[in-house]
Amino acid sequence: DGFKLSQFKYWYHQWTKEVSPVMHLTHKAGDKLFIDYTGKKLSIVDRHTGELQDLEVFVCVLGSSQYTYVEASPSQKKEDFIRSVENALWFYGGVPNALVPDNLKSAVTKGSRY
Repeated sequence: DGFKLSQFKYWYHQWTKEVSPVMHLTHKAGDKLFIDYTGKKLSIVDRHTGELQDLEVFVCVLGSSQYTYVEASPSQKKEDFIRSVENALWFYGGVPNALVPDNLKSAVTKGSRY
């Protein structure tokens, strides 16, 4: 007459090993530009001083086409963030309806679900 709880948990666990949950989102063309930093830094050698310099990796992705823009940036400070966004918009040749930052400090003043 069905599984007991322990048997259900066993078979559910087996099923989750095979199936990874995926959520597909649909976007209208030109509607949203998703913005974030990668978290991992790039290191370059300054050709004048020979010193190693860490750079942030700024990434933008258009929601519908997944067209991606990537830029090395000195920091995540507001000035560098704004410059990177401006460069991305020039790269894309236009402005989407919405810029969607992923809760990064230079773009979000107060976190919210909405």
